[in-house]
Amino acid sequence: MKNSDMKKSQNRYSKTLADIVRDIIWAQWNRLGLNGTGGINRYSVDIESSLIAAGYGSRLDGRLYEGVWSWIQRYDSIINAERFSTLICESHDEWIARFFGALLSNINPAQWKGVINRCRKMCSRSWKNTPLMIDFCDRNWRSEDPLLKEWGIFYDHIKPRDKMQNSDIILRNNALMRYRYLYGTVMRADVLYLLSISHGTQAKREIDFLTSARLADRLCCHLSTIHRIQKDLEEGGFIEQARGHEIKRLMVTWQIKDIGFLRKEEDYDVGMIDWNKINGHLRAVLNLANLFQTSPSEAILKAKIQEFQNDFFPILLDHEVRISREYGSALGPLEKYSVDELFNTLHKTLQSFYRYICGLP
Repeated sequence: MKNSDMKKSQNRYSKTLADIVRDIIWAQWNRLGLNGTGGINRYSVDIESSLIAAGYGSRLDGRLYEGVWSWIQRYDSIINAERFSTLICESHDEWIARFFGALLSNINPAQWKGVINRCRKMCSRSWKNTPLMIDFCDRNWRSEDPLLKEWGIFYDHIKPRDKMQNSDIILRNNALMRYRYLYGTVMRADVLYLLSISHGTQAKREIDFLTSARLADRLCCHLSTIHRIQKDLEEGGFIEQARGHEIKRLMVTWQIKDIGFLRKEEDYDVGMIDWNKINGHLRAVLNLANLFQTSPSEAILKAKIQEFQNDFFPILLDHEVRISREYGSALGPLEKYSVDELFNTLHKTLQSFYRYICGLP
């Protein structure tokens, strides 16, 4: 392949990967109440993890930046600020720290002081101003936002537009939000929410069986915290111990007792999605997309695609996304495959995940 042809292909690869990442992030936020592009996620939601994903998605679509700003202004009381700041720190990504430090400073610096301070501690002196890669805005921007610029981010000064669904619709379709309004932004609300999904899933997959350790991992907290909450909820009559069936019969989990006024709507919360891992996966996809634009070596691209698949495809297998294994797992067998063939397998798998979470054929 000529260098010029390869460069065109690499630019196409990069844009295609960015597009599918944008679609998956929008699917999360369409479920949480924004009116955006693409399908609507039908699986469990994770507000704080979706906020982290929005930090990356906002580099691809300015409408997402506007929408999340409006969403935070309306639903700030049900965001778990401590968990949110923990996920920002665990991202180990200065872009995320600066983006949310600037965004929250623009919204309400007094209310978000704790999160903003943790963001500020992640900022280094060597940071270079990074523009957002906006390709999907339908208006002409005017002046730079001075507050975001102080955080090292070039972005235009805007007033967010409210493009959300009706509040009744949003809350009806999102049990986690209702649980938090009822119990507060505390860990036990999230435990009840996740257990209610697990108990209500008709055809359980491995990921739908929530042991104590899995709950602790999903909620980014200590196992002792989960044990304490489970004991309190058992004593209060909200949950009871249960065991899996057949090969999962040795797995001890808990099922939530029926709470009529929190019964989920049909076709929503149809199963578990580990959004912390999936959104980390999306970040890796964007890094791979950037590599396509910067690396001139076909051999390096082959190796990086295979490395990505080995590291991240098991996450999709956990969610029962079918993955084609048409070629070997070591670098040697890859030599007979072109970058285009490897990329098509990668893109097909990401599209399958997108259709999976949106219930698309």
